[in-house]
Amino acid sequence: MGDCKHVAENKTKDAWIMKTTLLITLGALVSITASARTLAIAELGAKPDGTTDNTAVLQKAIDTCAAEGGGTVLVAGGTFMTYTLYPKSNVRIQIEAGATLKGGPDPLKYPEFEPSPFWKSERALRFNRRAMFYAVNQRNIAITGKGTIDGSSELFHHEVSPGNWKRNHDQQITGRNILFVGCKDVELSDILIYHPSGWSMWILDCDRVQIHKIKVETHRLFPNGDGIHLGSCRDVTVSDCIIDSEDDALILRAYQEVLNEPKALERVVIANCILRSSRACAVRVGWTGDYEIRDCSLSNIIVPYARLGIQMWLPSWHPVQPDPVRGPLGPPPPPEASLKPFAIENLRFSNFTLVSPNESIRIEFPADAKVSRVKDLYFSDMKITAGAYPFIAVKPSDHVSDIHFSNVEFFLKRDASFEAKRFPEISWFRNVKNATFDRVRFVDETQDQPALTTP
Repeated sequence: MGDCKHVAENKTKDAWIMKTTLLITLGALVSITASARTLAIAELGAKPDGTTDNTAVLQKAIDTCAAEGGGTVLVAGGTFMTYTLYPKSNVRIQIEAGATLKGGPDPLKYPEFEPSPFWKSERALRFNRRAMFYAVNQRNIAITGKGTIDGSSELFHHEVSPGNWKRNHDQQITGRNILFVGCKDVELSDILIYHPSGWSMWILDCDRVQIHKIKVETHRLFPNGDGIHLGSCRDVTVSDCIIDSEDDALILRAYQEVLNEPKALERVVIANCILRSSRACAVRVGWTGDYEIRDCSLSNIIVPYARLGIQMWLPSWHPVQPDPVRGPLGPPPPPEASLKPFAIENLRFSNFTLVSPNESIRIEFPADAKVSRVKDLYFSDMKITAGAYPFIAVKPSDHVSDIHFSNVEFFLKRDASFEAKRFPEISWFRNVKNATFDRVRFVDETQDQPALTTP
């Protein structure tokens, strides 16, 4: 009987402990929720006239929320001009419908990145060390809402001849609207990124990234207008996005030169997107000097137009001016021998509709490329209309194997925009070990076709 009483007392005690612990936990959560303030920048003195510099007000709101453990910075009710902003951990920047954060006109008011232990900022591509939003080593950061981030690219370009535009300067320009490096738990959703002065975003060496319902509208004549650029990240989802880019629409890379150590791009899921590229690729996978790209899935993708389709291509390494040509403005690149070889493994492309005046799929590595393997590439349930069939140019030493096509239709249509010089006489799948074809159809419709133009 005594034992039964003892057991009952213990159960009562355990129940009390669990109840008390739950109340304490709920109290803490309520306290955190209560302290997560929303700061409306219009109430803090920001002016939505499109010309007043609101950088200090915006940054103070971000810093205040971060200091209090988290919160939301609310942008609503007009166009707020700003220069570089630094998102902080546990802070959400909410840009409401009808509101715009517009980049300012003075390129020198976007501070150049400070040296960082998290990446080699001095080796930023084109030696451009400026951005509209710049975060390094932050956690739980978000930019959301149905508003707009306007990069003001028209302020930093000039027309050198009819239809031919050029940057005023490679370094005195906001090279990316959004640059996050070494961050964790990142959310970008719903916003419109309009006319970035270069890339709409560069997400580098980040973990657990969600990009959802983003719209990108680059100026179709201004150079280097990339869409979503993912480099050396892990556990990324991109969904329901609409990208209209001048340069590559979607980029998957694994950097070595700008990071302290090689890091793979891996575990990336991209779905339900529309991609356009007026001058480059719908999807680019890899570039010279990259490391490993693996375990990525791209599905339910429509490409109404892209000058080039899906590209896995490495240009030749340049000993002085690597990717891309940048001029003598920074430290020399690392010797090629010090870089680990490039690799692609387990990439799946499914349910694509793609239109391109040139090649639909290109896999090519130059003689000097260091490639350890390219294997397990799957292309399924695709309808491709293009000026050329897939272009495969690899060496036995590239170790290319296991390329699979299933339920894919290729419609060949050539017009005046077809770049014939790009396509030497080749043999399909030479030096590829184990290529399989299941329900693959080729239809030549090259005669008397109207030009394929960007819709």
